[in-house]
Amino acid sequence: MFQLIVLGSITEDIIRTPPDNVTHFIGGVPIYAASVAKALGERIGIVSKVGTDFHIKNLKVINSLEADLTGFKIIGQSSMKFENIYSVNGKRTQNILSVSDKITFDDIPKEYFKTECIHLGPVFNEVDEKFISQVRASFKFVSLDGKKENSNQVILHPWLDYEKFLPKLDVLKVDDLELKGITESTKLDEAIEKALATGLELLVITRAHKGSIIYHRKKRFDIPAIPTEVVDATGAGDTFITAFLLEYLKTKDCYYSGLIAATAAAYKISFSGPIPTYDRQDILTKLQSIYPDFQEK
Repeated sequence: MFQLIVLGSITEDIIRTPPDNVTHFIGGVPIYAASVAKALGERIGIVSKVGTDFHIKNLKVINSLEADLTGFKIIGQSSMKFENIYSVNGKRTQNILSVSDKITFDDIPKEYFKTECIHLGPVFNEVDEKFISQVRASFKFVSLDGKKENSNQVILHPWLDYEKFLPKLDVLKVDDLELKGITESTKLDEAIEKALATGLELLVITRAHKGSIIYHRKKRFDIPAIPTEVVDATGAGDTFITAFLLEYLKTKDCYYSGLIAATAAAYKISFSGPIPTYDRQDILTKLQSIYPDFQEK
């Protein structure tokens, strides 16, 4: 079996970058998760749905990532499609062009319940409190990406009662704005305090070029961003959290797992698309060039 199940919509992404560059890629949390898992020499299970409009070339990409596809279904007429528009300073505006059939708890294959950890990667109404409760009762370790998207444009706002759903999680992955939105806070410190007060075991805050902050209960780990040329930032957060989970489940070491995750994310943003152009040895070599005493666990 495998260490990790990833649930969320597989998407077709239109990426627009300055001055007038337009590219088309398959995306979504499960795809970037499978990509980094393959790079790290791991294998994950995917729970996702796409429509009959899904391009055959994208099915070939999915198969190339070597994830288990028992939970992958082609059903309904439409797939999840996004338009990602990047400004010259890297700020992203994201529009939803179409949606796929909703993923339900019953879509999780029974054999997947043997796996310790599930990561929930919602992009459009896939997860609610009932769903989280069902997953909590079936998996030992539950991780959630805290973003929420509505209508045709991404909107960050409190989408669940955090005091009710955070205690059901082991890991929450967010950026600054998402965490402040979830906890209805104006300051990051206040948002962190509210989240940790619920008993959340691991809080992972990704901050792009500022690096990441990981809290294990109330112990803080600051993870630096690994310098690289940014070509396409799409999927960086999904890459980070997947790499972190895969390493943390083996080592229980937040800082070590965070460094591996940051380096994987740096490789991801240095190229376009989901096909990994790096492997575990590349990550280790990069880290040892920055931190000579770094050793693989």
